[in-house]
Amino acid sequence: MGRITRRGMFSRAGQAAGTLAALQVAGVSVAQAGVVSQAAVTGRLQVVQAADFNNDHNEFVKKTITDYAAAQRWQLDHSDLAGFVGATDIYQKLQAQKAAGQPVDFIVHQGLDQRLMYVYDLYQDATPVLNRAVQRYGRVASNARVSGLIYDKWVGVPFFDRTDGYWVRTDKLAEAGIDVNSGALNTWYGVLDAAKAISRPDQNFYGWGMTTNRGGDGEYLMWRIIQAWGGALADDTGAYVTLYSPETIDGVTWLREVYANPANAGIVPPGVGSWNDISNNEAFLAGSVGITSNAGTLLASARFNKNPVADTTTYVPNPIGPYGARIASSSQSYMYFMNGSKNFDAASQLAEHLLTEGVQRQLYRTSSGYAVPAYDAFWSTPEIQADPQVSLKFREVSQAEPPVAGNAYRGPITDASAAVLFQQVATDMMGEVLSGKPVEQAVRETADRAIRVYQEFGLPGRR
Repeated sequence: MGRITRRGMFSRAGQAAGTLAALQVAGVSVAQAGVVSQAAVTGRLQVVQAADFNNDHNEFVKKTITDYAAAQRWQLDHSDLAGFVGATDIYQKLQAQKAAGQPVDFIVHQGLDQRLMYVYDLYQDATPVLNRAVQRYGRVASNARVSGLIYDKWVGVPFFDRTDGYWVRTDKLAEAGIDVNSGALNTWYGVLDAAKAISRPDQNFYGWGMTTNRGGDGEYLMWRIIQAWGGALADDTGAYVTLYSPETIDGVTWLREVYANPANAGIVPPGVGSWNDISNNEAFLAGSVGITSNAGTLLASARFNKNPVADTTTYVPNPIGPYGARIASSSQSYMYFMNGSKNFDAASQLAEHLLTEGVQRQLYRTSSGYAVPAYDAFWSTPEIQADPQVSLKFREVSQAEPPVAGNAYRGPITDASAAVLFQQVATDMMGEVLSGKPVEQAVRETADRAIRVYQEFGLPGRR
């Protein structure tokens, strides 16, 4: 998801304090907005950037970092995540680097788990940088306050917030007589009915473009269904696993019917059971699915690349289930300073540049419909205000109070809940169900698996 060039507008803003035009944000003064003083770099500033689905976004972020480092006369070593990690798990790679005394300095990543970063002691405290950002740009997104702030220290600094939820083809819905603004997709029952109404398997078009396969998208869907039916991983103390419940069983049973009931065969794309995390993006952009859940990279890519699908795609909030609550949260792209790095000051200076108004506004243009503000002051920028049906609409989720704690809901995020999510127990459970295991048995065994994880982290897990 990259962006275009912006250097002429704000390279000076990045060099030190920035110009008035680049830093005057919603009443924020220039004095407040000055970045940290010029930092020296020992050796090379090592930066790792995770790729998002939108290549234009990726190129914009890379070019912004590269240009800024050149303006500071820093030697830069910039790697994409795939090249950095190779065949290893990223947490293993980061731990190995730390043990060898050779950590990278700065990571931009939208998918690292802050709790695991804490558990493995991989980060330097980002609190000073975050506090300056809040002073300049206002309150940070609500989800960040329950995921990135651990024992009063910030694991990383939010770079931007990311739209996340459900994306639908308004033209296909209209053809079936469904007005997306009527509330027809407010509930999961309505979503399923709409998927049936718009599916045309003889035309290679399928309404239900979501997978339960192992991966981020599948795990996201599983927890949203479980929670919408009233199930929860843990209680409100975060100490006891409550996953084995009638509500969880009912939710998983309902979702099994979506995929396994022959009456629904025409709404699910062929091969959906083996989809990875970009398969639904590809299918949606190719015009073969009508409803999917995803980060807004899907829409941003379509808009930037002038894919005609963009003009008939809109965001709808997370559907409501029998539990009666709309359970939705955002997630942020973070900037991390790695434990043991010798270039914390330079990395901090780079992070503060990436938060300046010039960079942020160009980011919203390049990733329209995906990148939204992580800080209150930027919601008033013209790029966000110009997109009321997607970006601006997402503000309610981004600033939700109280914040939703992801898969840990209704309890707080804990090291144990993060480990359960990392092990992808929900999609493993669904795989067993779709292979024939009784739902009640699969839920009970999965709850037992989660309890063992909780006990490994010193929590009782079971009452």
